[in-house]
Amino acid sequence: MKKLALFLGSLLVVGTAVQAKEVVVAPVEVSKEIIVVAEPVVEEVVAPVFKPTGYVGVQYRAYGETEGHGDDIRWNTATNAADDNQDTWNRGANKYSRLETTFGVQATENFKLEGRIRDYNNLESNGDRSKNSKSGTETRLRAYYQHNDWFTSRVQYRDEEDDSQNLEYQARFTVYKNEGALLSKLLLAPKVYHSFPEDGGSNYMNTIGMDIEYAGNLPLGFTWDGTIYLNQNFYGQDFHTNADLTDNKDKDFVAEWEIYLYRTVALYSTDNYAIDFNFEGGYDPYKFGQYDKYTKNETTGKVSKSAKTTYSLYTLLTLDAEYKVTENFAVNAGVGAEYRNWDITAQDAASHWRWQPLAYVGMKATF
Repeated sequence: MKKLALFLGSLLVVGTAVQAKEVVVAPVEVSKEIIVVAEPVVEEVVAPVFKPTGYVGVQYRAYGETEGHGDDIRWNTATNAADDNQDTWNRGANKYSRLETTFGVQATENFKLEGRIRDYNNLESNGDRSKNSKSGTETRLRAYYQHNDWFTSRVQYRDEEDDSQNLEYQARFTVYKNEGALLSKLLLAPKVYHSFPEDGGSNYMNTIGMDIEYAGNLPLGFTWDGTIYLNQNFYGQDFHTNADLTDNKDKDFVAEWEIYLYRTVALYSTDNYAIDFNFEGGYDPYKFGQYDKYTKNETTGKVSKSAKTTYSLYTLLTLDAEYKVTENFAVNAGVGAEYRNWDITAQDAASHWRWQPLAYVGMKATF
């Protein structure tokens, strides 16, 4: 019986196993690490849109009487002319005012226009024989076109106090630049120039030459700059090179040298206020001509000489106060005096250095 029971049990187990569904073992998935590489984001650089900028400035300046200057012009009735035996230094430039208007605009990235207008007016009157003051208007316009970082063209027009006019073209080459150095800038400017008188007559002058501009820094806070002018002049009328009015010439070579020193001492300053003591001075200019020149006064018959080598040496001291009304508008005022050899400028006889006081008030707006 036991054997039969075991046999039947075995058959039952086998039959059940045959009837059971096939079991499929599911594959084991192995997870993989996904690495996401971020592509670099390239930001598009948008060039700033150019906007015109500029400035406008106005300054009123008054000049007093030069130290020791004889105000009264004594008239010599015998010669019907001013007496030479009197204080004559700075004759024609005492007690007068100058209204100066300056402006500039950077119209495009390459084109710039600048202007300066000076209007001179007498502040006193000594009658018909008064020659103590300047009068007239002087206008200067300059247009610049920057071809590249080192080459700029400049055209200049001037209308002088005596109503003569002149035109000039310069090709300006920046050959050296080093901010903060002893020599921080050197610029060479070949040029052509034409000057013509008020009446448009033959008393004109043509010039070819070159300007050499320089600037730099010195110890103790001083800076310096200036220009060397090399001019080959051609005249429409002859000039005399001898006292007997002979040996006439119609061309000459002239070199002029300007060199200026500057120093500003800040006395007081806040965000909006500033009081400074300013110094400037130098040769303005030192002139080296090829010939002495002689002219004859048709009224008096006197022959006068213009020396071929002359210089004017000066010092200007001012005390200046500025108030910044807004970021784009400021006003200033100041007083000072200038010390110069006003009239006697020949190299071998330069003398009569005298003080002339001055005062000014002005404003400047930028946009």
